[in-house]
Amino acid sequence: MRQTTTALDAAANRLRELHQIGRPLLLANVWDAATARSVAAAGSPAIATSSVAMAAARGGSDDNSDHQAAFDQLRQITAAVDVPVTADLEGGYGLSPSDLVDALLDAGAVGCNIEDTDHSTGDRLLDAEKQAAYLAGVRAAAEERGVGIVLNARIDAIIRHPQRDPAAALGEVIRRARLYLDAGADCVYPISLRDPALVARTVNELQRPVNVNPADPLAALADAGAARISLGGGVHSWMMRELQRRSTRLLASDATAFA
Repeated sequence: MRQTTTALDAAANRLRELHQIGRPLLLANVWDAATARSVAAAGSPAIATSSVAMAAARGGSDDNSDHQAAFDQLRQITAAVDVPVTADLEGGYGLSPSDLVDALLDAGAVGCNIEDTDHSTGDRLLDAEKQAAYLAGVRAAAEERGVGIVLNARIDAIIRHPQRDPAAALGEVIRRARLYLDAGADCVYPISLRDPALVARTVNELQRPVNVNPADPLAALADAGAARISLGGGVHSWMMRELQRRSTRLLASDATAFA
């Protein structure tokens, strides 16, 4: 490993301490060294990656087939900043818990998201008990290596619900959240949960850190008890749209105007 186990564990502890109910860690997710440096320069105490943005940046796909390239990118990101880095690892890339933790730590990251979508179908959830067992394996592997990685268990029940209805999916969100927290997750991430009333219900049920997506105003999410707010792939999507808009405007202009 490029960093000592002691240094990695200290970074993991710093990252964990930033997850406080009602005082959310705000994360603008990055995809390369340049964006990581930019977010760190803005004052972020931690860096989070977006797997979909990283895949787009390398011209690959956001699935389990490209894990070596993803970890190579992650290594470049951690080398670029001096704050803890947490990585979006999709569903674990089909790796065993031990192999996943080794790859994460070798890349210099001290936290990770692992989602519960079944990537063999792409539109279903994995069995919750089996997913909890996988998360427990990740926690055990990290402890064996002496690094208390920050494990953020992503719950995809809302986006896999037939109507993508957060209220209708909340019961399954909470059921899975309890299983994952009991398995050793530090935080749960019901992706697309952003309604302050539903966030408050979730936090009240769990009394543990919950990661949500942004809504206006952010203060309402803090008041609801959110411990982490992630922009996810939204930053990359916005920047790509803006690049296309500016490029279209440039290419539609009269080049002689620049002579």
